[in-house]
Amino acid sequence: MKKMVFLVGLCVVLFGGGQVLAGDPLEELLEEFNKQYEAIKPPSQFSSVGSDYKLGQAALGTLYTTKAIGLLYKQNREILEKYNEMLRKYDKVIEQNREIIKILSQIAKNQERLRASDNSESRPEGWSDQ
Repeated sequence: MKKMVFLVGLCVVLFGGGQVLAGDPLEELLEEFNKQYEAIKPPSQFSSVGSDYKLGQAALGTLYTTKAIGLLYKQNREILEKYNEMLRKYDKVIEQNREIIKILSQIAKNQERLRASDNSESRPEGWSDQ
């Protein structure tokens, strides 16, 4: 049973580690799970059967594992939405960069034409048309 608690805790830490711990739904879920898990244990070591609470703890672990997976799915969906929004913004920046490159290329071509026309109109000193 301790392995189950450890596994659930490990999953929460690994998959929920990117979230800020203050106000994190997974952290709250883990705290709630730990409270309920400990509450199922009998107050003394001498319960009627000695292991009658273990089935309840296993069911509780399964329930909270399912809840944690649901929260992870929701958080993953939110991250994917943010990622897609960021991709759209990058696509917009890339398109703007292409436009800037196009405009700068046109400016460079125009400057080359101006230089070429200036060079053909001006002649070095001492040259004549004869």
